[in-house]
Amino acid sequence: MIFTALKRTLLVALLLVSTSAMAEWVIIVHPSNQSAVDERLVQNLYLGRTNEFADGQSAEPLDLNPREALHEQFLRKVVRQRAVQYRRHWSQSLFTGGGEPPEQVASQMEMVRRVSENPAMIGYVHSDQVTDNVRVVLRFQ
Repeated sequence: MIFTALKRTLLVALLLVSTSAMAEWVIIVHPSNQSAVDERLVQNLYLGRTNEFADGQSAEPLDLNPREALHEQFLRKVVRQRAVQYRRHWSQSLFTGGGEPPEQVASQMEMVRRVSENPAMIGYVHSDQVTDNVRVVLRFQ
């Protein structure tokens, strides 16, 4: 009896973890920003290789706090680096005068708010955080 209850509890926990791990997340920009955005551009923005959208408009990437699980997913999928590699990249860049890392925000809600207020900003959030005040340009699972 106890074993069966334990198995059920573990199954429910496993389902919850796998569901959250598969949650859709998106790249967002200001609704007035109609520039084309692809994964390569986003990667280049977050690595400091460019500071412009494809149409020449200024771009300011925002980064989630590293304690947010989505931060790691974003780095692996789009930037194609682990968190330690990303930190090392920006440490070296700062040391050599090659630029500053993207500004960090504390939460996904703040990310949406900041992107909705500035046409130059780009960020990433879970799709359930998206409002009519931002435009989704890429989707990931």
